[in-house]
Amino acid sequence: MSADPVSPGQEATQQLFLLVLVPAIGIGVFVMALVAYAVLKFRVRKGHTTGPLNPETHNRRLETAWTVIPAIILVIVGIAAFQTLITTDTIPQNPDVILQINAHQWYWNFNITYVRNGTWLNSTGQFSYENTTGAFTLKAGLLVKLVLRSFDVAHSFYLVDFDFKIDVIPGHANTYWLQPLQPGDYVIRCAEFCGAPHWTMTASLHVVR
Repeated sequence: MSADPVSPGQEATQQLFLLVLVPAIGIGVFVMALVAYAVLKFRVRKGHTTGPLNPETHNRRLETAWTVIPAIILVIVGIAAFQTLITTDTIPQNPDVILQINAHQWYWNFNITYVRNGTWLNSTGQFSYENTTGAFTLKAGLLVKLVLRSFDVAHSFYLVDFDFKIDVIPGHANTYWLQPLQPGDYVIRCAEFCGAPHWTMTASLHVVR
């Protein structure tokens, strides 16, 4: 996978992941250090078989700190998560392409409608509609509105390198969006067990300049 983001959604998700991961590691290391300190300092050893005679049981400053600091961290993470959801879940009003993803046991079918003239041009000339099975091609930078449907059982559309996974449910159309940024070939899998040949339900996204 390229070091550069392959979609705006993936970039936003990875930034949120790092925002949560780094403080979590720091807090984990700090807590484990405190535990190790307490274990070593208050262990039973020669000459130290009893605890303090008057142990401190209340410390308002410490209690306030361990209440306020986690609350601030949760607020920051909550704001960042909300901004990430705005990026990933706001479907563009004027897409370049409408892509219908049809799930069947056990293959993916793609109906591609090019909404704006001039968004695609191949060696045979410009066209506005395409129907493919098992693979499809998009131009880098296009805004793509996705409509996902299942015609039998529950599936899950998983575009691995994009960190993109959305359920495909029979009797219900899920709507989402995508904007591929980097040219390349990307693997599509089904992430919901849908029958014995579930493992064969793969496809490819080809992104070109």
